[in-house]
Amino acid sequence: MANPRNQTSVAELRELLESASTFFLVDYQGLSAGDMHRLRAKVRAAGGRLLVAKNTLIRVVLEEHGVQGFEGTLQGPTALVLVGDDLVAPAKALTDFAKDHPRDLPTAKGGRLQGNLIGPEALAKVARLPSREELYAQLVGVLQAPMTQLVGVLTAPPQNLVSVIDNYVTKRKEES
Repeated sequence: MANPRNQTSVAELRELLESASTFFLVDYQGLSAGDMHRLRAKVRAAGGRLLVAKNTLIRVVLEEHGVQGFEGTLQGPTALVLVGDDLVAPAKALTDFAKDHPRDLPTAKGGRLQGNLIGPEALAKVARLPSREELYAQLVGVLQAPMTQLVGVLTAPPQNLVSVIDNYVTKRKEES
């Protein structure tokens, strides 16, 4: 008979991974309990969730969901970082925490990004992307630029006409 605690963990992981198309696997070995608590808080504030579970349990749940390719990755202490709608913020939280930590922990092991397997270097690349809000602001700027240019083009002829009339009036005053 299987261990009831493992069954509970597998059920929880199954439920959480069912809706997650993006997750990261990180090595947390060397972090103190206080560091782990701070890291969990940062990831949670960024819209993610950090879980520590046995590699065999993670592997079982991933295989149930048809996710293959993590046999080499799931070695040693592994934390699973589940990502919500904004995948950049939790990645930034992980990399910022590692930059501030004296031993650069946690270290990326790999993961899954929008259904595709990624290597350890991808976490740093995702963390360098602009946040969702920044992307929205850039999109608004791109959409707004043609309208602003159109207004400038439409208002240019009347402005030019006013300038010509003003110059003519000034010239007539100088002549008189």
